[in-house]
Amino acid sequence: MEMEMGIGIILKKISSIQTLSIFFLSIGLLNHVILIPFLLSTGGRDAWFFSILTIGLIPIWVYILSRIIKNMNNQSLTDWLENRFGKHIKNIALFFIVLYLISLVLATTKETIDWITTSFLFETPSLAIIIPFTLLCIFLAHSGMRSIAICSSVLLPMVVILGIFVATGNIPTKDYSHLLPLFENGYFHGIKTLQYSGYGLAELILIAFFQEKLSDKLKIKVLVFLCLGLVFLLLAPLTAALAEFGPSLAEVMRYPAHEQWRLLTIGKYIEHTDFFSIYQWLAGAIVSNIIGYY
Repeated sequence: MEMEMGIGIILKKISSIQTLSIFFLSIGLLNHVILIPFLLSTGGRDAWFFSILTIGLIPIWVYILSRIIKNMNNQSLTDWLENRFGKHIKNIALFFIVLYLISLVLATTKETIDWITTSFLFETPSLAIIIPFTLLCIFLAHSGMRSIAICSSVLLPMVVILGIFVATGNIPTKDYSHLLPLFENGYFHGIKTLQYSGYGLAELILIAFFQEKLSDKLKIKVLVFLCLGLVFLLLAPLTAALAEFGPSLAEVMRYPAHEQWRLLTIGKYIEHTDFFSIYQWLAGAIVSNIIGYY
């Protein structure tokens, strides 16, 4: 009986690789799509340079995150908070954590609905999209962390393939001279970009919320790889938007990453390949909301 219970617990846990899949999809949507307009509006042409500086924050953040995970010692978040700070502090902390997760879900849902209704389903009522989308996320969240990990591992490869496809397919339309010159409006213009570009890294605190579900300890090199990957997911569409549209046009676009799909053509007769972006966006939005509901 004890052996069966032990096997059952192990089967409910997820590996480090599966954790990478979850966060590359969930935070990838934030970095790859949602943050780009904010970066361009605050930093303009300089946004890509200040975003690169985010790499300097990675060693500090990885150290803090690894210390938190180590101190939790495979305890659940609620148990760790109660054992370390007491019941009252635990309840206060959980209240703010719940508010944070609710805001995360609401922000992702709003961005997704706005994108869908302005890009594809112009006359479709928002509720007709929100209800099935929310029910699907709740159902998947209820199925458990292992199901979420498997779902992410299945969705991620195609998201990566499509990302490479649009990046390489649009090479003829890119002019990287648009990335220069830097600091036209002063050396500190756009420094607020650092704040926005750091949001994606900050969301890695979610790892601490379910670290007891991991079958193996997250090594520092895995955290570093995850952080570098998230910075790349930010820089790739940011530099592509500047190279393809120029700083002036890119700054006024609501969804520059989506507009890059509209430039891509396959041969002479297939245009408007932006329908591929539906898969990418929904894969990230669903996983992001599932984590919030979970």
